[in-house]
Amino acid sequence: MRWDEAVIFAGGKSSRMGRDKALLPFGGHATLAEYQYRRLLPLFDRVSLSTKENKFPFTAPLILDREFGQSSPMVALSSILSAVNDHAVFVLSVDMPFVDAQLIDKLFAAAQRHPEAHVVVARSSQGVEPLCAIYHTKLLPRVNDLLQQGEHRMRTLLQSVPTLEVLCPRAEPFVNLNTPEDYRQYHDRRR
Repeated sequence: MRWDEAVIFAGGKSSRMGRDKALLPFGGHATLAEYQYRRLLPLFDRVSLSTKENKFPFTAPLILDREFGQSSPMVALSSILSAVNDHAVFVLSVDMPFVDAQLIDKLFAAAQRHPEAHVVVARSSQGVEPLCAIYHTKLLPRVNDLLQQGEHRMRTLLQSVPTLEVLCPRAEPFVNLNTPEDYRQYHDRRR
């Protein structure tokens, strides 16, 4: 099934990696960002990249982060919710290349069964995964209020709005490429 809109978070600091992980080669593509973009295209009508700047060696729609004094996933979420065309958008971190169509379908099915939820978020064996979730645009005022208060933690947002957690017991989809060791272990792996 095709869904409306997805946005890939690709503007992080990559401090543990030591270089911009969105720009590392992955899965036969020049960058991890392009790998994520190309694999989500068949699943969604629109796929965009959330970033601070256009740093990518391929063409894709961009959503540039707005200014709130510092960079964070919450700042990116504010920018995304201000820019998207639909009422709900699927977001995925660039460093989670093993989240698959089955998991995305599971999140959207839960969202359809629970229209009262403003956020539908995956819960892995590691806990809540706020960068693998569906966010409703009605959250924008709350996100901006939190940012104005200097609050940048996604968990604070999830605890303060109607949030549905969807248990995803398989650990594999939530492998993050955060460190050089993670990258070496997984960069040649293909789905």
